[in-house]
Amino acid sequence: MNITFFDCNACIGLPVVRVYRPAPDSADLMARLAHARIDKALVWHTLQFDYSPQEGNRLLAEDISGRSDVFGCWAIVPPHTREIIDTSFFDRMRASRVVALRAFPDKHNFIMDRIVFGKFLDEVSDRRIPVLVSAQTGMNWNSIQALLRDFPDLTCVICDLGSWGVDRRTWPLLEHFPNVYIETSYLSLAACGLQATVANYGANRLLFGTGFPNMYAHASVLDLVHSEISEEDKHLIAHGNLERLISEARM
Repeated sequence: MNITFFDCNACIGLPVVRVYRPAPDSADLMARLAHARIDKALVWHTLQFDYSPQEGNRLLAEDISGRSDVFGCWAIVPPHTREIIDTSFFDRMRASRVVALRAFPDKHNFIMDRIVFGKFLDEVSDRRIPVLVSAQTGMNWNSIQALLRDFPDLTCVICDLGSWGVDRRTWPLLEHFPNVYIETSYLSLAACGLQATVANYGANRLLFGTGFPNMYAHASVLDLVHSEISEEDKHLIAHGNLERLISEARM
C-alpha cells in the first residue's frame, strides 16, 4: 500500500529530561521518520516547553527554514506581556513557515481562557489556524475542555491522549465541537481505538501523529496501515486531513 504519511506531532531538540534518542534538529528527525516511511512533519521544539517559548520559537524557525517537508508550530503565551504576540505575529508566522500554534499553560504559568486570550484566539479561530494541545504535556483535560467552551469554533488538535479510556474524554468533545481533531499516536494502545473512533465520528476528525521521540514512530504507522477501515479513510488520516487544515489556515 502506497500512503503518504504526514506526522502532526513530532518534536525536535534535546530535552532537559532526556528521552531515548531525541532528534536534535529537523534534518535528523526526517531521517529517522523516513525509516517508518513518513514523508512530512509538523514539528515543535522542546525548548518551547523546557526553556523559553520565545527562544524555542526562534530556534524552530531557523531550523526549518528552506525545508519543504517540515512545517512549524510556535508556542504562545498571553498577549498582554508582548513576549510573543504583537501586531506582526501572523506575518512572522507566514514568513517562518509556521502554520500552527501550541500552548503549554500548566508549564508556563498562565490560564488559557477567554479572559487571557479573548481577542487573539477569536482571530485565530477566524483564521482557522490549528492550535495543538497535549493532554500529557502542559495542559490537563479540564483545561482543554474549558478552552473549547470559551472558543467553540477554535480549530483544536488534541495530542498525546493517554492509553486507556480516552474515548470517554474525546468523544464528547468530537460531538460538541466540530473543529476538534484528535491525534492518533496513543490510539494504538487502546483496543480498536482508531477503528471505533472512525466508526462513530468519521475519519476526517483524526490526524496521524507519532508523538516522537516519546513514542515509537513505526507503531503509529503500523496501527493505521493494519486498521480495519477503508483505504480512503487511511489516506485521510495519514495526510489528507492535515493538508486540508494547513491549506485552510489564513495567515
